[in-house]
Amino acid sequence: MARKPMTVQLDLFSNPGPSGGAQAPQWQSLPPPTRQTLAPLIVRLLLEHITGAPAAEQREMQDDL
Repeated sequence: MARKPMTVQLDLFSNPGPSGGAQAPQWQSLPPPTRQTLAPLIVRLLLEHITGAPAAEQREMQDDL
């Protein structure tokens, strides 16, 4: 049976060691459209973590009106 290729997941919270593994890109090096897309997602993730409940997405609330 052939082995499936492994998918590598980026660990955002580990301490990077001297092994020189995959590094996350620096925020400033990301293109502005990417930063504009990611910023609200990061805020939402942090709010969900703080409250312990999923944060309501504004688009869904506006669509329901």
